[in-house]
Amino acid sequence: MQGVNHIRSKIAKAVLALGLTGVCLGAALGHDPIDVNANVFPWSSVGKIYNSARSWCTGSLIAPDKILTAAHCLFNRATHRFLQAESLHFLLGYKGGEYRTHVRVSRYLIGSDYSPENATGASILADWAILTLAEQAGIESAPLPVTETAPVAAERIMVGGFSQKYPFKMTADADCRVRGVMPNGLILHDCGVMHGTSGAPLLKGAGETNVEIIGLHVATGVMGLGFAVPVSSFALQASSPNQ
Repeated sequence: MQGVNHIRSKIAKAVLALGLTGVCLGAALGHDPIDVNANVFPWSSVGKIYNSARSWCTGSLIAPDKILTAAHCLFNRATHRFLQAESLHFLLGYKGGEYRTHVRVSRYLIGSDYSPENATGASILADWAILTLAEQAGIESAPLPVTETAPVAAERIMVGGFSQKYPFKMTADADCRVRGVMPNGLILHDCGVMHGTSGAPLLKGAGETNVEIIGLHVATGVMGLGFAVPVSSFALQASSPNQ
């Protein structure tokens, strides 16, 4: 996405200002992502968000007509404006330019405290967006459940999406860890993520059962750590039938 380095730098500074209390650092952070099948759960519920600015992010299906992603994915830094909802496309099962499902976005909601030019703690925690689709994604795509269970350091998680390095296929780190939780709730993890993976869900669980979203990846920065917004920041909006 446009301005990713700018966003990462500002978030990194803000996180350092908040302090790294309670973070469990390993000898080596980050892993090499692997190819995953975008038609097999849970990756079948993770898709690619295209927009009119010719850039993309990752999003996840959390209801038949709702997508979760990062708020900064909807901001065009060239024009300093948020993108129109009608310019957004969500693709499921995407690989090599082909896809299983294509749906348009009718409207979206972002965190009320989010400011694209402001990397305060409140703004980082509000870096989420819930997109309402113009039509449902279809019965072949099962929404990912969202849990408010607080993550803990060393908990095993997975993150997958569409990076700038591998734009035509989904890659994922299926064996990474939560490294800590900041005092304000921001999650730090060591998953192998790259530009374009912003908006990807942090998943816990394995196989086709007990997989839940525990957070939303928004940036990478300090010591190779990834930063994720906790579910508690957007849980009410995610469960609202009127959003």
